[in-house]
Amino acid sequence: MFDSKGITKLIALAVLVSLLVSACVATPPQAAAPAGEQSTTGGEQITLRWANIIDATGQEQWQAVVDAFQAKYPNIKVASESTAGSGAAVYPDVLKTSMASGSPPDLFFMWGGSIAQPFIDAGQVMELGPYYEQYGWDGKFAPWVVERIKSDGKLYGVPYHALGMGFWYNKTLWNEKGWTAPTTFAEQEELCAKMKEEGMYCVSMGGKFGWHTMRVLDYFLEHHCGPELHDKLNRLEEPWDQQCVIDSYASFQKWVDNGWVVPDFLTISPDDSRFPFFAGEAGLVLEGVWYEGVLKNNEQNVADYDFYLPPTDHEPLRFSAFPEQWMIPAGAAHPDEAALFIDFITSPEVQTQFPINDFANSATVGVNPDCNEWPLSCKWREIILSAKDTYPPTDQAFVKELMDGFFEVQDAIVAKRLTPEEGAKLMQQRAEEWLGRQ
Repeated sequence: MFDSKGITKLIALAVLVSLLVSACVATPPQAAAPAGEQSTTGGEQITLRWANIIDATGQEQWQAVVDAFQAKYPNIKVASESTAGSGAAVYPDVLKTSMASGSPPDLFFMWGGSIAQPFIDAGQVMELGPYYEQYGWDGKFAPWVVERIKSDGKLYGVPYHALGMGFWYNKTLWNEKGWTAPTTFAEQEELCAKMKEEGMYCVSMGGKFGWHTMRVLDYFLEHHCGPELHDKLNRLEEPWDQQCVIDSYASFQKWVDNGWVVPDFLTISPDDSRFPFFAGEAGLVLEGVWYEGVLKNNEQNVADYDFYLPPTDHEPLRFSAFPEQWMIPAGAAHPDEAALFIDFITSPEVQTQFPINDFANSATVGVNPDCNEWPLSCKWREIILSAKDTYPPTDQAFVKELMDGFFEVQDAIVAKRLTPEEGAKLMQQRAEEWLGRQ
């Protein structure tokens, strides 16, 4: 038998041998991956929470992209958390709640402008400069989109879409009626009157959540106030209780009173506004470049449709346009993997390999849709990338607190609870109240 000293020596010898064997068979350290590349062998298993507003059809299309990412990075499982259909009226609050609870997603979809700004001001999102350098994102996206999403010269998001909006119409129906796209505001109203005479509504919209109605009111503001004053109103550099705002509210009431807008639209979901349009009961919808995908998803013949920029009687002719982006919360559990996923889904190679509807309006340079397959998206892309000037939707110019006041007045104007003069006065009051709290 061994004495205590002998046992101690034997144990020490065994430990030494074990360490030597481990050193001989250990895997050598891997070289660091070049900028923009990551190892596909993976590490610990993680779940990457991806917040977005992609609808059910879009989720089905995105699944192939997600599957490809997960195949390349098998240790990462992507979990989509969608708040589809509500737009900017609900989705930002969902994000704020998750962040306040200490359980934010790892990355999330966001619009630009004032909708994103509160997250930046509150320190709830990461400044992404280091990731731009790591992945070489500086030259990857349309320059104007990158500039539009900057805040104080810094980048807190990665461009996703470059989008514009206009009036969509069924050109086959219009050819039968002998109608042509108007070039002045007066011609636009004359066209609405002709549609009414034919037993049609001029415009279909869904007023639930407010932002779909806002698009038409934004158009009236651009026409009546003009580009310079419209921009100053959005920056609260001019009072809202002035004549051009009153005239804009009056135009909205006129369109409703004349039966040019589908009835009872304030309770209709924006997604449902397409049904009167597809049925030929309404002549127009004010929608964006993404609407070609909507037509396809609803089994409409794209060749029957076209769009035009709403005439404002101002030069240059501005239209509503905005960027969309991906952001990473400051409290994200997996920020590096989130950046890796963003780099993957915004790469021209991936977007070309998977030509899903969401990539037809990509902000990534060099990604163009097949113009035989996406003729209207190609037409939009030329307009958007060559535009001299655009104006943002009000919900990207105003913070949410101001937008609540904007929607309050807008709906009251439509419902005739306020006169145009009273609406302008109340909007100015809401602006002053917000300014007083700053």
